[in-house]
Amino acid sequence: MSTYEIRLQRLMKDAIAELNKIDIYPSEAIAGIKENSRAKRRLGCCKKSVYRGKVKYEIEISTMLKEKNDRQIKEIIHHELLHTCKGCLNHGQKWKALAAKVNDIYGYCIKTTADIPDSAEKGVKQYRYEIRCNQCGNTGYRMKKSKVVMQPENYRCSKCGGQLTVKEKSFWN
Repeated sequence: MSTYEIRLQRLMKDAIAELNKIDIYPSEAIAGIKENSRAKRRLGCCKKSVYRGKVKYEIEISTMLKEKNDRQIKEIIHHELLHTCKGCLNHGQKWKALAAKVNDIYGYCIKTTADIPDSAEKGVKQYRYEIRCNQCGNTGYRMKKSKVVMQPENYRCSKCGGQLTVKEKSFWN
């Protein structure tokens, strides 16, 4: 277990205690919390599974948050813990009401979505492929290796009908 996962477990215990103090009770069927180094477009995730009639929740927190302070990470953990409350798997009215209660009492800023740190702060959009029209310069972006990325010769610009060129970008440059 990494030091980050140990930190996440400690923060989750703190977050559950805070929620219990204000009469919000996350599910007791939380299997655990773990880091996710693959997630690039989300900060956290609450996965619900049912096996032989038993419900289980797993919470994942992105490693992009490693360098953030405990309060910032706990805000994301609270968000995911609220999804384990009865009737709160989505961002419906009940989830929003519970999030508002936590925000009011503890001063957090729990929302339905959050900016991805660093890339959002620098104004950098993360994408893997840039698709550009050779004629008018119109540009589009793709994260996944779609048909237009693999075979740009079969597609045309939506503005002028020009031919397309694909350029692969790296996240790590």
